[in-house]
Amino acid sequence: MPLEGGRCSISSLACATLGAYLHSGSLLLVTDLRCSVDVDIDIPAIVAIGWQSAGKSSLIEAISGIKLPRASGTCTRRVTHIQQILTCPTECQLEQAGTPWKCEVSLRFSHGADGNPLPTTLTVPFGPTITDKLEVTERIQRAQRAILNQSSPPDNFLFGAGTDYTKSEIPFSSNCIVLRISGSDVTDLNFIDLPGLFSGGQDNEMKLIRKLAVSYIQKPSCIILLTVACETDFVNQGAHRLAREHDPSSDRTTGVLTKPDRIPATEEENWLRFIRGDREETTWFCVKCPSTQAIDSGITWEQARAAESEFFRSTPPWSTLEDAYRQKLRTENLTACLSDKLCKWIADRLPDIQRDLSRLLEKTNQELKDLPPPPSSAPMSEILRLITEFTRAVEKQGEGEPGRDGLLQQIRPWQEKFRVAIRKTAPCFVPRFRTKPARVTSVPSPVCVEYGLYDASESPRPSDIELDDGKEIFIDDVLETAEWAVTRELPNNYPFIVQREYIIERVNEWDKPAQTLFNSIVEKLKEMTLCIIDTHFEHYTHGGLKERVCNIVTTHLELCAKETSKRIEFLLQVEREPSTQNKHYFKDYRRKFLALYKGLFHTHSNDAFIERLQGRGSQSSQFNSALDGIIANLAKIGFRDVKPLELAALQSSEEADDALKIMADVRAYFQVAFKRFVDNIPKAIDELLVLGLAKGLQDALVNGLGLDSPDAHERCTRLLAESPHIAGRRERLIARQSRLERAQGEAVNVLV
Repeated sequence: MPLEGGRCSISSLACATLGAYLHSGSLLLVTDLRCSVDVDIDIPAIVAIGWQSAGKSSLIEAISGIKLPRASGTCTRRVTHIQQILTCPTECQLEQAGTPWKCEVSLRFSHGADGNPLPTTLTVPFGPTITDKLEVTERIQRAQRAILNQSSPPDNFLFGAGTDYTKSEIPFSSNCIVLRISGSDVTDLNFIDLPGLFSGGQDNEMKLIRKLAVSYIQKPSCIILLTVACETDFVNQGAHRLAREHDPSSDRTTGVLTKPDRIPATEEENWLRFIRGDREETTWFCVKCPSTQAIDSGITWEQARAAESEFFRSTPPWSTLEDAYRQKLRTENLTACLSDKLCKWIADRLPDIQRDLSRLLEKTNQELKDLPPPPSSAPMSEILRLITEFTRAVEKQGEGEPGRDGLLQQIRPWQEKFRVAIRKTAPCFVPRFRTKPARVTSVPSPVCVEYGLYDASESPRPSDIELDDGKEIFIDDVLETAEWAVTRELPNNYPFIVQREYIIERVNEWDKPAQTLFNSIVEKLKEMTLCIIDTHFEHYTHGGLKERVCNIVTTHLELCAKETSKRIEFLLQVEREPSTQNKHYFKDYRRKFLALYKGLFHTHSNDAFIERLQGRGSQSSQFNSALDGIIANLAKIGFRDVKPLELAALQSSEEADDALKIMADVRAYFQVAFKRFVDNIPKAIDELLVLGLAKGLQDALVNGLGLDSPDAHERCTRLLAESPHIAGRRERLIARQSRLERAQGEAVNVLV
């Protein structure tokens, strides 16, 4: 790769394009993006890591041309306190310019004193522009103190005495010192120098330094500048393991060997293998930085570079390396390669950066949209709007919303269960004597259907009346009850109290299914209203608005439920006094049930008359002709629409007639009352509770929130008070939105 004046000449089309970018401001764009949106998206950067005493500070000095703070007697640490001299990241922004050398120092705060991210990154200038390289070291020392004592204004550390590193609020910080260096002898390059890794100190300090390093090098756009000292066994230097952990393929890592003058004579070949690429996939360079004695004697940057060139030119085995490998020696070649690599990285990443900015800006805008609006300047109007929208949402659910999640759709299965439960309370009359041999084991449902006692399409179909289940009421039982009810009646006359007792016994079983239906709907309404409250008042918890609304709505629902419960009790009480104006319906069912019971009573008499009537299709033509004639003649004398099975009522059953009539009376009335009750209870609940909940709800909220009180404005202001968490989140999102929009505009300008 040709090198000119310490700067990279890029041959590929992408890098050539980026070379033009560099001169038109793309490197400055990345620098600006790092200052504004580095916390939001991944921005390309070179990050220097290394183990303690690996010569990283000397390497950074060699690249940047400035002198970093050093501890007395060590490279980057105090011997007695195990205190890192480089206590925070330092970003060097190097720019080749046709102007005299200068350095601008600033402090970049991305985290607060508590370690939490700030809403927006703050960059604070730290002192006037420096034009003398000798002044940079002290300025960095003072900047470090300002970073580590964030509770004090930075200017407190800019002038006067007081650069003692042992006096600080925190030992390390992720906030950054930024050095913007420009001049005619400066190479275009950006890199970040991190505090050195170490062992043997405080465990929490080691973890902090490692965590800080990982936060940088784990990013896909980070180029890792790995520093390894030749005086220490390679496998014992943990920085290499950390780099491989986060860059297994070594695509992002460039290695630097330091202190080649300290390699024992017999081990030089081991280190040359890195330069030749025989040991590592990583591309390795080697530099020779000044010794501590040379630094203390005041060696200049130019003298140091000349001494480095002389070392590699005249010192074997470095001086005997092939030309291809000699390009990997000296700071100048390393700097050129890093500049080349960063240039290509930026060229490849710029379109992705623009996409990331657009994606993140869209996400930020959506998050802002999802937040509740800031507290209104007209709080009463705002609360009225909220409760009106809430009341309308409750009303719509009561009226019915299409879809399986609708309130009415979820109530419907409970209404069906209620209907089935009431129907199951029908008296189980068995038209035979308990003391006589069984003539029937069950009342089959097809018979009931054929008699018109049930709708043939009804689901579920009525079950057979199975005997011997303890619920049967035989003729004997009915007659016994009737006899005990007789007072002054004539023979074969039984008072209505017999039928009434059976009816009330059935009605008393209706209370539990009605309460079950009522309780289920009340719980569903509570669940539904809480869900709607969450939707409309989710962000109004801090001032207590959501809680107040919840309490008011709960009280209103309880009042509606209480009124509904009274209506259910009223309807139950009404049913305990048997009566009906639907006489035709009752008489029709009485006639059908009486025919059914008589037919079943005579099931095994008259040559199985019932079975013959049921199976007339298989009977003789003579039987069917006679049957048709009977039905036709009955119609002539006024008995119309007589079904064949109803002829069973003509059979004589004198010993059981009275009981069968009572059975038919009770069973017919149950049918009338059952159909009435399974309509009336759901309708009452629907009117008073489901639809009734929305009635008066808005008035209850207006009164309960005190919107009609003299101090309504103050009340509403307190109720709408915004949570500090939401206010802080809005502030952070607005700050992010602003910096993303600014960065997006800058990126577009570069790509145009």
